[in-house]
Amino acid sequence: MRRRYLINGQTHDVVVTRGVNDGFSMLRAGRRLDARAEALPDGRQRLGIDAQEHTVWIAASEKSVFVHSNASGTIEIETVDAAGGAGQARAGASDTLVAPMPGTVIAIQVAEGDMVSVGQPLMVIESMKLETTLLAPREARVKAVHFGVGATFRLKAILLTLTDA
Repeated sequence: MRRRYLINGQTHDVVVTRGVNDGFSMLRAGRRLDARAEALPDGRQRLGIDAQEHTVWIAASEKSVFVHSNASGTIEIETVDAAGGAGQARAGASDTLVAPMPGTVIAIQVAEGDMVSVGQPLMVIESMKLETTLLAPREARVKAVHFGVGATFRLKAILLTLTDA
């Protein structure tokens, strides 16, 4: 998956692919980084990037992800291209919308059986006091809503399932 990010005022083009052992690889400026993430019981994430461990808090808004560590403070990672923004699946990539972080469901704007169009708000989630609106990645029908308002979920939980219209 190809994405463009703005980090500390600099644009970064990154290609992300699945790695081994539930990890992923990132290719940026000709350099490959192997990474993995693990949710910790206290809501933080343990990130392993090229054999270096980082324990961070991660929260997201509609277009940015905020990564905070006690060592380096908070960094905002803004998605420059609209496709594949925080909390969004790429069109055709999957019929599931997966939690980009652990959190709580704040609002649900659709019901099972509803038809949705590209970019339509589906659900609002909250993590670390930041709200993220999950948008429909494509035209589809809502097959299932897996969590109700007020429910908490873990990282990578399947929040909604879509099916062809």
